[in-house]
Amino acid sequence: MMKAFDRNQKKMIGAVAVIEVLRMFGIFLVVPVFTLYGKSFSSSALLVGIAFGSYGLTMALFQAPFGILSDRFGRKNVIILGMIPYIIGNFIAWHPFNIFGLIVGRLVAGSGAVTSSGMAMVQENVPPERRNLAMALLGIPIGFSFMVGIVLGPIISARLGADTLFLISAILGIVSMIPISRVSYHKPEYRVEERRSVGRIEFKAVLVGVVGFLMSLYMIVFFYYLPLYGTKAYGSNGYELLLLWPVIIGGIIAVVSSGFADRGRTTLFSAISLVLMLISVPFVFLQPIATGDRNWFFLGAIIFFAGFSIYEIVFTPLVSKLSRKESYGANIGIYNTMQFFGQFIGGVTGGILVTLTLTYGSMLRTSITLVILVLASLVFLYIPTRFREIKRQPSS
Repeated sequence: MMKAFDRNQKKMIGAVAVIEVLRMFGIFLVVPVFTLYGKSFSSSALLVGIAFGSYGLTMALFQAPFGILSDRFGRKNVIILGMIPYIIGNFIAWHPFNIFGLIVGRLVAGSGAVTSSGMAMVQENVPPERRNLAMALLGIPIGFSFMVGIVLGPIISARLGADTLFLISAILGIVSMIPISRVSYHKPEYRVEERRSVGRIEFKAVLVGVVGFLMSLYMIVFFYYLPLYGTKAYGSNGYELLLLWPVIIGGIIAVVSSGFADRGRTTLFSAISLVLMLISVPFVFLQPIATGDRNWFFLGAIIFFAGFSIYEIVFTPLVSKLSRKESYGANIGIYNTMQFFGQFIGGVTGGILVTLTLTYGSMLRTSITLVILVLASLVFLYIPTRFREIKRQPSS
């Protein structure tokens, strides 16, 4: 697949992949045990949910500003700058003393909002017809880091303590800055008429951002629920393997789908991803609790990760199609802002809906809420696309 790119493009994609993979690996180490870790500081489901989602709050607040800054001052400098608070925040969360210290650490770490700058760097340096493939090449190692992270996180936590995971995350953040610092990147030169559009937010991109908000909310509710259901169904040891095959199968489906999406079917696969996530809701949340059968969760997790992995690959190229090239950073930034704000709300929502004790009533309430949200996301996708393929926006 890398043969589709020239040497400089490969180097650019590789550098962004490394910084995203190492940063995401650190995040994924924490995700499967965070609810249990938060419980060690507080018995309040709401405070644990806030701590879980607070990373997404500051990530949301800083994503668009960082994207706009990268449009004006170049992607590389902004990416390096953004990694500093991520590292500091993880050091704080390493020894937070209480639940409020954990919340502060997560807030500081989240302010390292480099995703939009990294994605914009890739999007503007590869041909339009190869952007879904480029996102897939970023998504494959990120998906692998996710898979390894959710398996290793509980293992390391059991042996060295959950706080060690934050130390590892901080160290990985430092390491991830090395390859991006070696990338030769020059800020694009724009014509006078193009400069007037630098940083311009497109309304259609905002509507797609609402979909990002809703899907990120669902994702965090899923991971709030995961360790609670995992320890209930599998015990405190062994539940880390619960998602191994679902992640692998879902990832394979997503990578294959990205090839079709590159052939002018970005909107189609955007819709397919949402339908898959809609189908997954009852299998993940309701049936396992109602029947006591773990196989329902296994099936639902496969459907969920197939849908979510396709979503992660195709939605950023969709946003870029709705944006002018001189404003990729701003529009991908606002999209990521809404994604991460969805993570914050997802943590709070998980605490309110799922609670720390799983009952049929709470799972029914959670399932109904998520079905409504995913249906709403399909509506917000339809408004800017009419479920038709989007022609790329011209430059000003």
